[in-house]
Amino acid sequence: MRVIRHDRNHPFALKMRELPGFDKLASDEKVLNYEVHLCACGLSRHKPFCDGSHAKTSGEVPGKLYAYTIDGKGREIQTTDDLKALPNEYEG
Repeated sequence: MRVIRHDRNHPFALKMRELPGFDKLASDEKVLNYEVHLCACGLSRHKPFCDGSHAKTSGEVPGKLYAYTIDGKGREIQTTDDLKALPNEYEG
């Protein structure tokens, strides 16, 4: 099992126009205005890209630790004993 603490519940937006030198590679406004959204919550099934899974974290309390099953069900973790007691569906 791997536990990661994330303090962000929305993706990072990578705006092509803001990348150094990208305007020299492309001049098409559609390309320059293109954005890529990168997962910051750790739940996306399409990492490094966001798939909207961060919506599951909307009720989280900042500074607390949560564990999520592979299918996105979360629960708060308060102690290391809580981690040891997690059922197998939290493995992955």
